[in-house]
Amino acid sequence: MIYRLATKSDISMLSEMRWEHEYEEEGKFDISKEDFIKECNLFLVNGLKNGSWEYWIAEENSEIVSNIYINRIRKVPKPQKLFAEIGYVTNVHTKTEFRNKGIGTELLKKVKQWAINNKIELLFVWPSQRAVTFYERQGFSMNNEIMELEI
Repeated sequence: MIYRLATKSDISMLSEMRWEHEYEEEGKFDISKEDFIKECNLFLVNGLKNGSWEYWIAEENSEIVSNIYINRIRKVPKPQKLFAEIGYVTNVHTKTEFRNKGIGTELLKKVKQWAINNKIELLFVWPSQRAVTFYERQGFSMNNEIMELEI
């Protein structure tokens, strides 16, 4: 298993995985797969170009089997710290046949080390109910000061 940051050449496969992941969760959509793939490819490429997104992947035999997206969010500068970032973790997905083999755990381990190396102050995620225990095992906790307003 190879764990690495995605490149532009991985984008179409990541878009396909995103479709599959959402289809597995939701089923039928009002948008065509082709229209979704086109829009998702554009979004992912732009995220790479402007440096606001990082896409971590696990691949086996040149096939992406798991992914984690991180949105790099720059914090407002402070006099004591001119540059700081936090990371929003999203679209964490492992293909069904590769689940429960430690791949997601290892991939998240790589993400956490990357965050340390890049001085990311905090990683946060809005997990599905079934994923809460996975994130807790990886060191995430629900003890925070975040408030939300759903719009």
